[in-house]
Amino acid sequence: MKKTKRFMQLGLGILLMVSLLFFANGFGYADDHSLTVKKGDTLYSISKKYNLTVQELKEFNGLKNNTIYIGQKLLLPGVTESEPMYAVVGGSFTKKDNATKQIANLKKKGIEATFVTKVINEKTYYRIQAGVFSKKGNAEKQKELLRKNGIKDAYIVTSKNLHVNGVHVGSTYSQLLQQFGKPVKTEDQLNIRSLYYNGEGAGVRVNFNMENGSVFGLQVYPEYLQLSSLPKDKSQIIDVYGYPNQVKTVSCYESASCGQFIYQFNKNNLIIQFDRDGKTVQYYDLSKFH
Repeated sequence: MKKTKRFMQLGLGILLMVSLLFFANGFGYADDHSLTVKKGDTLYSISKKYNLTVQELKEFNGLKNNTIYIGQKLLLPGVTESEPMYAVVGGSFTKKDNATKQIANLKKKGIEATFVTKVINEKTYYRIQAGVFSKKGNAEKQKELLRKNGIKDAYIVTSKNLHVNGVHVGSTYSQLLQQFGKPVKTEDQLNIRSLYYNGEGAGVRVNFNMENGSVFGLQVYPEYLQLSSLPKDKSQIIDVYGYPNQVKTVSCYESASCGQFIYQFNKNNLIIQFDRDGKTVQYYDLSKFH
């Protein structure tokens, strides 16, 4: 039976690559996608080190030739997304108000924090989060700061940025093709490219910056793909991504109800929608928070 796929239009924009962002107390998000050129570096040596092409580096940085200089800062499309990041969390409350009170107390002491939710066996838990860091040393300092200010069970969660089949927000279009393969045809509409792999429906729809190839939105439909590496049912999803931050029930095709797992990490958002049977993955939708 032919299914009507729900496609979420993602807003226009270009993913801004910035270094690690801190507030006054060290709270922030790991978003470090750059390096500083040192003596002996060339575009070729950098491209090999980070599994990129010279052309990708040039296009992403607006370089007209291969000349770079010591001290120059180069943006690296998506490469650090696969590196571990460190979230500092503490507490586990069944009531949102309790988490909110703890956060208010921390803010009075000059410590920025927020709460994140986790749904485990259909029950929602609220946890305090005080930043996501690309350097473990910074996360350790933040953990100790929380412990000194009353969050005795503060700990570090090591994770990687959200992805679909190895493609993250910030990956390049060429990296996407490496992961999903070359399509039999493509169709462009505004800033969206649809990739067809079997001649029926689009298996991938990608929002990317046409100038530098940086991906800032991705929708994937497993029904139209033959990828053993792509989880296709709920049990596999939990094995790969863990328990979701939110669970929702939404209206889908033919007035049916479909479930969603929603994952949020480091300012990225991943929605995984299941079919009417509650098990089969209908689509993935990966984007940056707006």
